[in-house]
Amino acid sequence: MGWKEKVTELMQQRNITQKQLSKLSGITESSISRYLHSDKRPRMDIVVNIAKALRVETEYFLDDTEKGVSAYSSIATAIARKENELTAEEKNQLISLILGANKNV
Repeated sequence: MGWKEKVTELMQQRNITQKQLSKLSGITESSISRYLHSDKRPRMDIVVNIAKALRVETEYFLDDTEKGVSAYSSIATAIARKENELTAEEKNQLISLILGANKNV
């Protein structure tokens, strides 16, 4: 299952519309629509915001190829861009993901 399908499934499970996801994530409704109807996945900082809004770990949206080197680069960029907006716990979760540590650490 791709990231779009995962987002759509979570939205259905939580009975959340694109408009509500937009408000929860701080991403414009038109951008949410574009991300859900495009083959291109958004930048990692957008994925982080969507994961936070849907109350799941960012790792849930990553596929196996992204959990390696490319994930490191993407997540490091997301941390840098959103440094002041992420809680200490969210930063630690992202760092654990980068290092491949158990997410319960």
